[in-house]
Amino acid sequence: MAVVLPGHLAAMALAARSDAVALVPTAEPGAAPSPLTEHATVMGLRLLDIPLPLPPVAIGMAWHPRHTSDGAHHWLRGAVRRALRAS
Repeated sequence: MAVVLPGHLAAMALAARSDAVALVPTAEPGAAPSPLTEHATVMGLRLLDIPLPLPPVAIGMAWHPRHTSDGAHHWLRGAVRRALRAS
């Protein structure tokens, strides 16, 4: 069975009620635990490392051209960039 869901919590809820496997992000070694770790524990799920190397995930932003020069939108895009660089 292959399913596409809107978020990690939905995927974990499905996995908890079926024989499905859900791929969810976890924290890097030495970093604070992912908020999903606690949810997985509460749902009775076990978190396992994926036993193969995975390519890095590319994250991009897109917006309508009319928002390009909007000050608030520009600030938000900058805040997202800074947050992603810090992680």
